[in-house]
Amino acid sequence: MIQEPISTEEIHLQGIPVSPGIALGKIRIQIKGSKEPVAYDIEPDEVDSELVRFHRALQTTAVQIRALRERMIQISGEKEAAIFDAHILLLQDKIILDQVRTELARRLQNVEHIFYVVMQNYMEVLRRVDDPYLRAKTADMEDIMQRVIDNLRSTEPPEEDEADEEEPEILVAYDLTPSDTAAVDASQIHGFATEIGSSVSHTAILARSMGIPAVVGLEQALLNVESHAPAILDGYKGVLILKPSTETVEYYKRLQVEKEKAYKALEALRDLPTVTRDGRSIRLSVNVEFPHEYSGIKEVGAEGVGLFRTEFFLLGNPSGMPDEEEQMHYYKKLAEGCAPHGVIFRTLDSGGDKLPCERLDTPEPNPFLGWRGIRVSLSRPELFKQQLRAILRACADTPGCGIMFPMISGYTEVITAKHILQECREELEREKIPYARDLKVGIMIEVPSAAIMTDVLAKEVDFFSVGTNDLTQYTIAVDRVNNRVANMFRPTHPAVVRIIGMTIAAGDKEGIPTAICGEMAGDITLLPLLVGLGATSMSVGVHLVPIIRYAIRNLDYGQCREMAGKALCAPNSRTIVNLSLALARESYPALFE
Repeated sequence: MIQEPISTEEIHLQGIPVSPGIALGKIRIQIKGSKEPVAYDIEPDEVDSELVRFHRALQTTAVQIRALRERMIQISGEKEAAIFDAHILLLQDKIILDQVRTELARRLQNVEHIFYVVMQNYMEVLRRVDDPYLRAKTADMEDIMQRVIDNLRSTEPPEEDEADEEEPEILVAYDLTPSDTAAVDASQIHGFATEIGSSVSHTAILARSMGIPAVVGLEQALLNVESHAPAILDGYKGVLILKPSTETVEYYKRLQVEKEKAYKALEALRDLPTVTRDGRSIRLSVNVEFPHEYSGIKEVGAEGVGLFRTEFFLLGNPSGMPDEEEQMHYYKKLAEGCAPHGVIFRTLDSGGDKLPCERLDTPEPNPFLGWRGIRVSLSRPELFKQQLRAILRACADTPGCGIMFPMISGYTEVITAKHILQECREELEREKIPYARDLKVGIMIEVPSAAIMTDVLAKEVDFFSVGTNDLTQYTIAVDRVNNRVANMFRPTHPAVVRIIGMTIAAGDKEGIPTAICGEMAGDITLLPLLVGLGATSMSVGVHLVPIIRYAIRNLDYGQCREMAGKALCAPNSRTIVNLSLALARESYPALFE
């Protein structure tokens, strides 16, 4: 066991670990709405010339703003043009200009980057004040900042060495949208940290699926980090280490090597069946969102895809979902790549903390209880039918595939969705287009009303899939992306555990399987609980497959069953966690070292 060093000089920022792993690299700051200029080092004798560039850019910006002011006077009058007076004053702000000079001499980096950092610090302070008038001033500051930086860009930065271009970076931001996360270049960004977020936000889920170490909930991070400065991100403990000592760097390099060796050893088990010590077989499949993940499915020995999130089409696509042909092409490629195992396609699940299907004129007051999941599809039947037809066609030659509907809240939604699916089958039959005649139909159990109705719903579908993230959110009324109540979000709340048990029991009674595709399925501390409740399938991120396979092979179903019986009678979350954790540590202690 490697002993962790202690340093009094380095800065440790504690957050919430959401994606395991270790990243060593230089800090890159990303602020919503503005792109950080490239940072490069300068020599001490270049400070004066950088200041000259800076003042020229300020003068150019002032000329541009005065021209805008004159134009606004002609169009709307003096009153409306007054806003530009505030912009001119910002360009002359002595505190900001003095700080740029100080930081330029201290950091010895190019002036556009120094100006960006200084302005961002001021904007972050304003964003946190209660006064809405002062908060609104950040828009003015951002406008000025961008103009000055644009005028500084007339001088190109020096060419960077190839080694510098490929140097790993750790992205630090106030928040990252799912689109931001998906756009991360994993070859260069080796980890990311945000000030807000939770372990079950869609952004965190994407980080895990991409295998990128991530930490959220790092309060005041942007006010503490320096761009281009060395840092270490510990995705296991949820720590961002700034100015790490030589000893700390060496410790984490050794730890990184040890973790990689342990993971390689687990990968060696990929051809072994996922079965408990006493012979209970568990299907182990993967959650997939992006085409680049396809190749990893067979590499880790997964039994197909238990959840394909089709909303990846919405990333960077302003026109929304592509047409039937394009969707069919993507779905077919995945289905054929997974053969002989199948793929479970979840129909469009937009809204909430996920990507919107279309731009709304006014924001929803409570998007998690609004227009999302199956509600979107049923209200846009033509869009829905395009997707259903694409899935049916894509799976024509690949048996074992299925389709499932998200955010089901009751019987009528299931019947309506099945009716539209049948219409698609009949259309394809008339058009003499091949389609999957044995496509299984399932539903996501994420809403308590659906869980209470599982005895009825089980008669209408071929399988259940429990989305533990949303199920927890809706059962205990805790917004899963609100860091103010993040400590209350407990998937082991007794009510959630009972609902999962109830769902599995209802499925067993009708002879249909129940899969767990939420984040609980990838948590080794809760795996004994899920196995004991009777789940027959686990769907996890690609990178978790070797770990979960090893864990399942070291569990005894009889012991899990007995422990789950006690958990169903437990009065609180802590008792349930302790019961499952104790059995997990006893069954596979090596995973807790």
